[in-house]
Amino acid sequence: MIFLPSLPCLATFLIPYNTVVVATGVAAIGFAAGVVGCFAVLRRRALAGDAAAHATLAGVAFAFLCSGGRRDLSVLLAGALVAAVGALGVLVLLRRWTRTRDDAATAIVLSVSFGLGITLVSGLTARGVPGSAGLEQFLLGHTAGLTRADALMLGGLSLAVVTIVVMALKEATLVAFDPAFAAASGWPVGIIDYSLVVLVAVMVVVGLPAAGAVLVTALVVIPPVAARQWTDRVGVMLLLAGLIGLAAALAGVATSALVPKMPTGPLVVIAAGGMLVISLLAAPQRGWLARWLRGRGVKRDWAEGRLLTAALRLEDEAGPFTHAALAARAPGGRGAQVAFKTLVATGAIRATEGDVVPVESRMASTHRLASTWRLSRHGRDRATERARRMAVWTEVLEVAREDARGHLTMDVPAPETVIEAVRLAAIRASGAEHG
Repeated sequence: MIFLPSLPCLATFLIPYNTVVVATGVAAIGFAAGVVGCFAVLRRRALAGDAAAHATLAGVAFAFLCSGGRRDLSVLLAGALVAAVGALGVLVLLRRWTRTRDDAATAIVLSVSFGLGITLVSGLTARGVPGSAGLEQFLLGHTAGLTRADALMLGGLSLAVVTIVVMALKEATLVAFDPAFAAASGWPVGIIDYSLVVLVAVMVVVGLPAAGAVLVTALVVIPPVAARQWTDRVGVMLLLAGLIGLAAALAGVATSALVPKMPTGPLVVIAAGGMLVISLLAAPQRGWLARWLRGRGVKRDWAEGRLLTAALRLEDEAGPFTHAALAARAPGGRGAQVAFKTLVATGAIRATEGDVVPVESRMASTHRLASTWRLSRHGRDRATERARRMAVWTEVLEVAREDARGHLTMDVPAPETVIEAVRLAAIRASGAEHG
């Protein structure tokens, strides 16, 4: 017989069965909540989901009373779903039949339904109703009480919701981005819109065991907002949001398992918030770092372009120019100084042949020793191209200002890259006729 003395030690590293059950259920909820939440965010229905979430506590209490004190999770979630849909119905009625604004109507439904839920749950506990102890755990979630059957039920519901979203992806995307065109095309926009809201309510109810009535909306909102920073495509956004929700769920469960007496639901939300912060900072297009770098690049290109344009005019007027004359023609403070040194370093501006400049000297020494400067062939080409772009944009602004709006920025892009060739030719022809 083979003796394995290290086997008991290996057992300490095995994941407990209850942790696996909780991780499975919460991960399914996180993925589905991220997917469904995309359309809530795109349609600006996030607060409606919050109102539905806060109404679920009253539904749990009513379901407990109507079932004779049963603590079956499926029964309690069914009551929560009824309450959530009812809250959404009241919200729609307030918006349609009164002059109440959307934010005020949402605040009314949220606060009244949540107050009713707190009253019912506290009353049941205070009166000592058998089996009522622990209902308040639905405020922040109670993953520790999940059984294998509960995890399978939550996973099955999450899979069903994701399947519905995937099947109706085309219609939901059309309604989310262009409801007027969808209505003109014959699609029932109202039904599709309300169906998406109901799916959000279902996902809010399914997420109650994971995050509770107070925090479950975060699972529906945070992953889509984080995913939106990384992509402009709906399909990719849905996948990323689901993966972010899944990763946040697993991170929260793992932290709760490693740190005793730490609640899983809040940890899941904190993990999702951390991923949102990373997305807001590091996303390649919308992230703060990328926008900051683009802004610096635009300012640098603009400063260099101004100097090249001024240098071209000076050289055409009187030949080689001094740095003082260039600075006077294109002032810009420290930014202009940095741009001048960059142009010298890249060879766009060179010292004239009569100046004695050591080859091994640094850029600062070159700047100090040279008395007159000239444009190199490369620098002249850049200046000429920029002058051409400015001339074309001037024509566009004079003839068709709307075509320039949203395209003309500080870096003066080539008009051919942002305006269709046929349209640009028509604009220039019209300008020539009026000129």
